[in-house]
Amino acid sequence: MSPCVTQFPRAVRPVPEPLGHYVHVGRNDHKALLDLIASGDAALFGSVLDPTLISRHGELRDQVLAHKMDLILNPKTQESATAGGYKEALGSLPWGKGRVHTMPDFEGTSGRTIAADLAQFALDEGFTQVMAPTHVVRAADDPWLSLDVQSSRRLREQPDRKGGARVPVIYPLAIPYKVLRDTEERHALIEAATKSNASAIWLQVDGAGSSGSASMVRNYINAATEMHAIGIPLIADHIGGLVGMSLLAFGAVGGIAHGVTLGERFDTKNWRQPSDRPFMPSHRVYIRSLDLMLDKKQAGRILSSSPKIRAHFGCNDSRCCPRGVLDMIEHPARHFMYQRAKEISELSAIPELRRPQHFLEHRIRPASDMAVRATSIEWEDPAFEKKMQQHRKRLDSLRVALSAQLDANPQVPYALHPERRATRESRNRA
Repeated sequence: MSPCVTQFPRAVRPVPEPLGHYVHVGRNDHKALLDLIASGDAALFGSVLDPTLISRHGELRDQVLAHKMDLILNPKTQESATAGGYKEALGSLPWGKGRVHTMPDFEGTSGRTIAADLAQFALDEGFTQVMAPTHVVRAADDPWLSLDVQSSRRLREQPDRKGGARVPVIYPLAIPYKVLRDTEERHALIEAATKSNASAIWLQVDGAGSSGSASMVRNYINAATEMHAIGIPLIADHIGGLVGMSLLAFGAVGGIAHGVTLGERFDTKNWRQPSDRPFMPSHRVYIRSLDLMLDKKQAGRILSSSPKIRAHFGCNDSRCCPRGVLDMIEHPARHFMYQRAKEISELSAIPELRRPQHFLEHRIRPASDMAVRATSIEWEDPAFEKKMQQHRKRLDSLRVALSAQLDANPQVPYALHPERRATRESRNRA
């Protein structure tokens, strides 16, 4: 008879939240996102909606809420305070002034009224997170910074009083790339953001995006790592591709946000000068193996040029594109969102300590090698051939830079992951 052995309970580490993934919904993106939700393939934390398109996106709003994803309100105050970004529809919002916003609009009684109107709109429309009404901050001593921090605190107070105490406030911190690189400026911004009373920081770096240089990626990683000191989740906003995935893999941020095949770069140059020219960009086609976006005509021409090219660069995922290249071209938004969500899900499944090395070996190196293969092909389009040469150089540089980053910092410090809405609401009910 075996001796009685007393079993002591063992501490079990809670399973961490996956890496966050959010999408900014453009005017015509709702159709593709509705199809994704209906198919069960919308592996998103949440969708960011434009308040001027709330009626157009009404069905999407309802489905996002029904599927326990976050519905995030972007008040569009960054655009509203610029000559080129302001539009009549923004001035007609409850917190709009019928003109370009100015600093006095966010001071004193007027500032409190904007916070109240924004909070009421969010609650009335069912939003589960709200972005604070911030602005592009050009330096740590920019007077917008203190106003934005105050606006965030006011917004946090408003839902508490109106019965929405559990609606988190996001602080969008929009800064130029040169400010991100400046240690003194960065520390001042960190100190200010700590006082925002927000639940998460969404970092928007003017000039940074999916086509960023290897140097930019390393600078972003190092700067974002310092921002972990704020003590709340950090999201890289308007950034995607291998650049955004690198930030996730190296623990710089806990999530990324971008548009649907667009909006993977934060760029404010169009806000600086008024323009009457309407511009409605179409969805692009995502070539995952190359980390490349192509317009539909170019993608159709390239991918149909030979069976070998289709095999190398076409989508072979039958769940994503049952008809291969044809579905990539005809449904580029669905293909992109499915593949990006799959990339982030696969990365989330890798233990944090192994994530940087795994990402280098299984994502960066194959993309770099595939770019080498692409440059060995005799393309009929000289412009595309030149583009591939430049793309190969960028991927090679990124591969070298990230290897050096890992060598210099083998113990990667990881950003907090954002909570999914279902997790947050479950905890609040407990």
